Formats: sequence, structure tokens, C-alpha cells
Amino acid sequence: MALHHPLRTKDQEPTTRIYAVQNSQAEARAKNCRSAVMPSLNHLHMKDYQSVYEPSDDTYLLIDAIGLDIDLMDKLVDSDADHSVLVRSNIRKTLEIGCGTGVPSIYLAMRLKYLDVSGATKSHYTKEKGLSDNMENNNNVIHFVTDINPEAIRIAKATAEVNGIPTTEFKAHQCDLATDLLNELQNNVDILIFNPPYVPTSDEEVGSNGIEASWAGGTNGRVVLDRALPQIARLLAYPHGVGYLVVVDDNYPEELAQMMMSQYGMMVVPWLRRKAKNEFLSILKMTPTREFRSD
Repeated sequence: MALHHPLRTKDQEPTTRIYAVQNSQAEARAKNCRSAVMPSLNHLHMKDYQSVYEPSDDTYLLIDAIGLDIDLMDKLVDSDADHSVLVRSNIRKTLEIGCGTGVPSIYLAMRLKYLDVSGATKSHYTKEKGLSDNMENNNNVIHFVTDINPEAIRIAKATAEVNGIPTTEFKAHQCDLATDLLNELQNNVDILIFNPPYVPTSDEEVGSNGIEASWAGGTNGRVVLDRALPQIARLLAYPHGVGYLVVVDDNYPEELAQMMMSQYGMMVVPWLRRKAKNEFLSILKMTPTREFRSD
């Protein structure tokens, strides 16, 4: 969640040239990609946003990143794609941790549900207009979402329904991170999404099950995020799983990327990056380079 806090300090700048270059590439990618079309939230009222995070700049950058990869997806045949590229035939299960309104997962579901052979999506994502002759209705993907906030679960389910995603394809679980799904989805998540509570706060502010859970990140904004990283490594499918993680520079993303590679063999690179108000937002793209090992 985007709250007001200072731009990065000197110690938060990239320590290696390669990460600085990756940041620059991510900024260019964010400038050149098309803006994603938000799912409808017309069913929500101001009182709903008192209990669940209202989509903001971080949400928009996140769905831009997902949309960019879906746009690229069908431009490559499966044999040409490396493991960081989404491959349509691989996508069967997705997971969003801390879903809030559910916008990122529902955007993803809508983009995957109405695909034609060239990767184009159905105009305005409306079922009422009917499918064109070359349009596929892809009903083979199950989208899992979790949130510790019961109001977020209620709202995400309603948002899915309003946008034409049936309950058979949208499974919402109230739990801490992805804890209740670890056994069921281990090494089985093809696309994972996480917009964590990344704002640096005191550690005492972390851990509620209300709207505060959407933004209070504790020391360096990393308390919840660091708890989630082992789960992400365990859940992403090898070799084709792709994860999207929202961070700010306060979270020391370069150090996070180095840690994920050394501990879990997880490649983490900045994929999209954009300045929003007084912070730099990045979408980190995560891909496993080996199967998860619990040791």
C-alpha cells in the first residue's frame, strides 16, 4: 500500500551495476507498456474502503506488469520461451496472497479467460457482447486468493462475480499468507501475485486482520514480506512458475533478490519500475531455477 514516506536514502541505492541496469530497464519497460484496464469496482462503496485497501499506484503497476506479460505470451511459441516468460499451456493454477479487493487476480483471470489465438482479449471484458469467431473461452484455470481480513475475502468474491469470474474458477481462503494452501499447492502455482504490506512501520503495527494489515510492514517494510518468501519459493511451480511481487526501495529489493537466489535458487529481477508520488515502486519478477528443497 502506498503511504507517504521519504524517497530512498543512499544505502538503498543499487550496490551493483547489473541491478542498476535492471532498474533502468524496468523503468523503460513501465513507460512503454500499455495501461491495463481495471476490472469493474462499481459494486463497491466508500464504506468498503474503510475495511479493505483501495487500488492505487501499486495496484496499477502490478496489473500493468501482468498485462505486459500476457501481451507477450502468445508472441512466442512454447519452444522459444525461457522460464521467465508466461506460457499459455502451462497456466492452470494461480495464487494471490493478500488479495484485498481481488483486482490483480481478477484482472489476470479476465485476461486469461477471454483469449484469442493471437493473445488479444475480449473488448472491455464483458461477456454480454459475445465471443468473436476466433475467441477462446478458457475455463481451465483455477484462481486461488487469500487474505487474513474477512472483509477482503467477501469483497474479492463479489468483485469476481461482478466481472464474470464464476466461483468454480475463483477460490478464496481466509488465512495468514498462504499457510492453509501450502500442502495443496506446493510446486503447483503457475502464476503467483503478492502486493505485501511494504510500508516501514514499527513492528508493533504488524499483524492485525483489518485494513492495517494491508500496509503496515514493520522494520524496513519487510516483516510480513520475509515471512512470505519461503512460502513463495515452496509454491511456485518449477521450472515455469512466475511470481510478481510489489516492493519499494525501502524494502532493499536488491538484497532480497540476492537472498532468494542464495537460499531458494529463485531468480528475482525488477520487471517494471515507476515513481509514484514520493516513492519508487517496483514489480519484482520471480522465477525458480530449481525445485524447492525444504532443507
